[in-house]
Amino acid sequence: MGQQGAKGAVIANEVPYRELVDLVPNVKIPLQMLVYGATAIHQSGRPLLSNYFNFVQAHQDKLDRAKGLFIAEPHKPDTHYSIYEDMNGTHVFANNDVDLMTQLPKLAALPVSHWFLDGVFADPDNFPKIAQAFAQARDWLASQSLTAAKIADLENLVQANQPANRQLDTGFFKIDPSEVK
Repeated sequence: MGQQGAKGAVIANEVPYRELVDLVPNVKIPLQMLVYGATAIHQSGRPLLSNYFNFVQAHQDKLDRAKGLFIAEPHKPDTHYSIYEDMNGTHVFANNDVDLMTQLPKLAALPVSHWFLDGVFADPDNFPKIAQAFAQARDWLASQSLTAAKIADLENLVQANQPANRQLDTGFFKIDPSEVK
């Protein structure tokens, strides 16, 4: 990758670690990966929420992420897909936010050193603390002083600053590649 002039690439959120192990050694440009935050599972340029509320003739003051709207799959009460609408259309996000703090040494060993943090649903006062935890991990990785105890402390800091209504998991990272549909 990079023969056509690309200066970097973004790894899709659906790529599991076991596939990264095969993919990354063949890439000669910097790779970026989501290590914290919301994962978009659908985006439409259309105002789907506005269209829905107009259709049922219900009045809503706001349709943005602050409203806390979500959708669920029929017969699956555990689903809770956050949904909001802005000037770019309608956005639907996975149930949980990605948190790869405990997986950072594996990413650095590949190497995947450009990390992306998405704070779209994070508390504006707490997101900088989460970002600082990942920056600290990056610095300790660079100085080869990141230990399991330090990772645990940083993970606790991330969890303590995570919004109560958004759970954390590792997304597709630990999934068997044969399970990705």
